[in-house]
Amino acid sequence: MFDFFKENFDYKTFALALILGCIGVLAVNSATYNSGMHGFFVRDIVWQGVGVIVALMIMFLSNRFLQNSAYFFYALTILLLIFVLVAGKRVASHTSWLGFLGIGGQPSELAKVASILCLSKFLSENGTERPQWQVIIISAGIVGLPMILTMLQPDLGTTIVYLAIFFPILFWAGLPPIVVVALVAPVAIVIAEFSGTVVLLITVVAFGVLFFLLSRKKLFAITLSFVAVSFGLFMEYFYKKLLQPHQQKRIQIFLNPSLDPQGAGYNALQARVAIGSGGLFGKGYLRGAQTQLNFVPARWTDFIFTVIGEEFGFVGAAVTLLAFGALFFRGVKIAEMVKTKFASLAAIGITSVLLFHVFINIGMNINLAPIVGIPLPFISYGGSSALSDWMMVGILLNFYAHRKEH
Repeated sequence: MFDFFKENFDYKTFALALILGCIGVLAVNSATYNSGMHGFFVRDIVWQGVGVIVALMIMFLSNRFLQNSAYFFYALTILLLIFVLVAGKRVASHTSWLGFLGIGGQPSELAKVASILCLSKFLSENGTERPQWQVIIISAGIVGLPMILTMLQPDLGTTIVYLAIFFPILFWAGLPPIVVVALVAPVAIVIAEFSGTVVLLITVVAFGVLFFLLSRKKLFAITLSFVAVSFGLFMEYFYKKLLQPHQQKRIQIFLNPSLDPQGAGYNALQARVAIGSGGLFGKGYLRGAQTQLNFVPARWTDFIFTVIGEEFGFVGAAVTLLAFGALFFRGVKIAEMVKTKFASLAAIGITSVLLFHVFINIGMNINLAPIVGIPLPFISYGGSSALSDWMMVGILLNFYAHRKEH
């Protein structure tokens, strides 16, 4: 056992995740200290502990177990997502929870991990044997099914996370750059649509130039540009007809929080005030006015970064971001050092999802991203998200332990 840990245990990845988990426990304690919700602090410690145990258990699995069980795990989470739509518990306008014996959970968190493993298994075993268009369609189906089921809950935040699974894994699998750009273009154009006509035009021109540079067939490049623009513009219909009013408002408030400073824009404005008031070194632990006087809603979940920014200041926020950055570097490093394609693809998928969570969550807190309800990995309170985060760490530890095996 000692020899195994000496040679095969990735202390760096585990230590970084543990540091972030400890930061999360401290932040949840502060966020709930004067709120009457201090029981969340105890639960957070329990879930972090359970997560660590699960990660270590996954690390000791055999080299092929994760790959061989990927389709079964994926099918199980799909069934859970269907079941939650039928008999799920409604929390904060989302029917995304399942409860059993007093314990609640979100299957969508597990579905993210399952989708990474399933897509990685498919591409590692079929990526070179099938025509390219078949690979793209089947890959889109693997990611699209749980994405649609999650959208129906409706949970917009978790829904968009699947994009962070799909694009990076396809790119890492060796898909031609022009295909990846063609898949990314509609999403980028949709985002540009909400940022104004000038930004939209710049985005369309930029992708048109990319298509021409990456494609030898100019007619093909023109066709890709037309399809991307058409799909992007079609999303205006989706925005007006399919998104819930509160989801539309979140996008509008993201673009201009002052439109409703006492309503939908309140969270964004208070979060920005809290982080800005922290200064260089912060106000001190349990001394943040915005945090302790309950000005920032959901500060132990979506807006927990405001606690770090206010009470530990720029230095505390920078340390947290450096820890995340080092963890992402370890994820990419593991993807490069492993000998199997499945492990390499899954490691990139895990790294991409964690990076996307951090980017969107902190972006929400400083008004660089819309408020869509995405937790900060290892730090936001939530049993399902903590378990999912530590499962992904456990998978990285497993890959590192078997990095020399083919």
